Amino acid sequence: MRIGIDITDVGRIKKMLEKYPMMRHRIFTDEEIRHCEKRGHSKAESYAALWSVREAAGKALGIGFGGASWKDASVHYGDCGEPDLILSGVFKNKAESLGIKSMAVSLTHERSAAAAVVIMTEGEKNDCHNS
Repeated sequence: MRIGIDITDVGRIKKMLEKYPMMRHRIFTDEEIRHCEKRGHSKAESYAALWSVREAAGKALGIGFGGASWKDASVHYGDCGEPDLILSGVFKNKAESLGIKSMAVSLTHERSAAAAVVIMTEGEKNDCHNS
């Protein structure tokens, strides 16, 4: 089992996106941007949580962001409403070399901070319809 955790200052992400609005397209997927932009007053918190997911994924893999793209980790919201971690590029290659078969992600945020935890294990992929 591999675990990564990260906490992000919402104000820092908010300032970055206000100063450089096009950065969101370099860091986040179109699906993530649509998700955050629907959040109204809490969109900065949502972006910060997604930033934390990327950091936590790199930590769980033990490589940080060495050679990776910001989009090598992203979040897709599944059929049950749960966040699913999607890996590509450097992160996907590293996960495959480690034999990672299952990943879980948890995100949280409040006005000033956002956090994410990523857990990676060998085994079958989680299915939200199984009890």
